Amino acid sequence: MTFSAAFKPRQLLGPNGLTLFRALAALVLPFWLLSGNPSLHLWSIALFALAAFSDFFDGLIARRFKLETHAGRFMDPLADKMLTLGCMAVFSMRGFYSPWFLVPVFLRELLVTFFRIGWLIDGQAVAAESLGKVKHGVQTALISISLLLLNLPQMRSFENFSGPLHVLQGACLWLGLILSLVSGISFCRNQNKLFQTPFFAKYVCAMGVGLLKPAPGTWGSALATACIFMTAWNPWLYGTVGFFFVFAGFWAFKRLEGQAKDPGFVVLDEAAGMFVTLAGLPLTPATVLSGFLLFRLFDIVKPFPARQLEKLPGFWGVLLDDIAAGVYAWLCVWWFFVR
Repeated sequence: MTFSAAFKPRQLLGPNGLTLFRALAALVLPFWLLSGNPSLHLWSIALFALAAFSDFFDGLIARRFKLETHAGRFMDPLADKMLTLGCMAVFSMRGFYSPWFLVPVFLRELLVTFFRIGWLIDGQAVAAESLGKVKHGVQTALISISLLLLNLPQMRSFENFSGPLHVLQGACLWLGLILSLVSGISFCRNQNKLFQTPFFAKYVCAMGVGLLKPAPGTWGSALATACIFMTAWNPWLYGTVGFFFVFAGFWAFKRLEGQAKDPGFVVLDEAAGMFVTLAGLPLTPATVLSGFLLFRLFDIVKPFPARQLEKLPGFWGVLLDDIAAGVYAWLCVWWFFVR
């Protein structure tokens, strides 16, 4: 089945419909949890429970009635990550636990999801490993316990359970962190051969979206902006992801033989430039839109020294002109909106 099959009636009423419901729940829950409305906090328990159960039933229905699709394999893990990472980030923002626990967890989930999508595009469907499934179960338990703790003031008959719930929350937090690291290392080790394919090197350089036409650089900048929103809540996570784009590009570009000096599909340089553009700036509609447009402008015009840096050999010539464009864009946004 193709991706278009995901939108046929029996798919939308079946497994892919449940996956879409989970993705929508993942978009709604952070707003409910951050609100000051106690009723929305209570409703969050029901919505998260329904979303968590949908994760079990969509796979069961797809296998039982042979409704598995490429779109389902793509959307299912993505919806899972949106649900768990969004809720965990919100509870960290509310002070339930330190954001430092989430930095390695976010990095692991973003990277593994990125890898799996690339291999799926290449026709290599990589199933979730047992450790990954256990890790996901622990994260679901962590969020469930945090939801109960958030609602304890409204559930007075359960106030005596506050102490044990805090202990369980801490245990799930540490266990989830350990399982994230161990399962991530195990996943990458078991898929070592898939990392070596020429397509994967091209996919990494393109961040997936660089293969889209027209204007792959604009697609890459847009995806980088989405990554910025997901990582800007923690400066160390933001910096780590930004530097990862640089090193991933250097690693992958070396494996592309016989390519032009700056192939159009390579957009990791645009991603790194966008991270420079918005580094340390408040993320408002005005700053993000201005930064995006200014970066694209400077990346095309290439004011001094961007055009000179572009002539450097290898990946550094591909990268550094975008870094220069990012610096110019950052200065403009800072001057007009921050100073």
